[in-house]
Amino acid sequence: MNAQLIESKPVKTGNRLAFADGLRGLAAFWVVLYHMSEGKHLEHLKPLMPHSIYAAVFDAGHLGVGVFFVLSGFVMAYTVRQATVNRAYAVNFLLRRMIRLTPPYYFAIIVTLVLAFVKGKALGLPYELPNVTQLLAHAFYMQGLLAMPHFNIVYWTLCIEVQFYVAFAMLFFIADSSSRHFDGNTARSFVIGLMAIIALCWPLGLISTTVWPGVFFEFWFSFLAGVLVCWGLLMGGYFRLSAILFCLVLLFAGLLNASQLTLTVAVTGLVMACASAFDRMNTWLNWRWIQWLALISYSLYLLHNPITGLSFRVVHLLIPPGITADIIGVTTTLACCLIGSYLAFWLIEKPCIRWSHAVSLGPKSVQESLKSDKD
Repeated sequence: MNAQLIESKPVKTGNRLAFADGLRGLAAFWVVLYHMSEGKHLEHLKPLMPHSIYAAVFDAGHLGVGVFFVLSGFVMAYTVRQATVNRAYAVNFLLRRMIRLTPPYYFAIIVTLVLAFVKGKALGLPYELPNVTQLLAHAFYMQGLLAMPHFNIVYWTLCIEVQFYVAFAMLFFIADSSSRHFDGNTARSFVIGLMAIIALCWPLGLISTTVWPGVFFEFWFSFLAGVLVCWGLLMGGYFRLSAILFCLVLLFAGLLNASQLTLTVAVTGLVMACASAFDRMNTWLNWRWIQWLALISYSLYLLHNPITGLSFRVVHLLIPPGITADIIGVTTTLACCLIGSYLAFWLIEKPCIRWSHAVSLGPKSVQESLKSDKD
């Protein structure tokens, strides 16, 4: 193994890691392409493309979710890198995340329901308004745990993400509360290391049950991969080696069980580990258009599905089905998704970022080091 991958010195980091941001933007765009195909909007264009290319570009786009999960673990670990997670910090950490995530999510729910209502009226289709129970379940990210259908299928990942955040805050609170008896890094390493070993049981096929529908356990390994990769970035040495070994085990598990999600998580973690080892986290994918995608990635993820359905519907009403309609549909849909997401970012997301940063996480010196927590 290349010595630089396990050298003891950590890589210097700034407040912004362009490679992580870029991966998030590309993953969101990949999911958009997936839903174009999954919605049967490209049936005339599909036969003209080589199967392998179409499968990789469109059909495999749902795997962008695995990239999101790795990045979530990475960002959370990066956020608390210089903090002691006591009770107040854990509560404010979760409050910050909810302020950041929830208003755009609620806005997306409104857009989804309004467009579904308009579509139903325009086409004369039956439309049933959601009941109070469904609205409350969605409001608290509980619809997955309650086995309720999602207003928009992409919302299932937010339910998992929120569970990740709660578990993360609790684990780091436990670890840092034990630091009076152990070195801080030792306590964190023990707790996360134990969780990582348990989490491997799912991708390795040692545990197949989900315990409860909608619970995060089966995806926990992807989040922890991001945590370990972040530690490798910050501390180097055996922390980086541990992250690489964890991802290699995932690679083996993915090949063994033919799990595309596990393979995606493994490759994402390994690529990020290489980027940190070779000091490329601030340079790889640092192109303006990719960073712009990263900027709007959350709104793009939340809004693309209803926008995609509506824009293709309008195109097919105006243009007869065929290659031309599919091509115009793709370009129109991408334009609408990108413009709509950009507007949502400025009108909804940006104020939420400002409000979330108003929640104190600790002493000023720590807060200043956390300004990169923009997502």
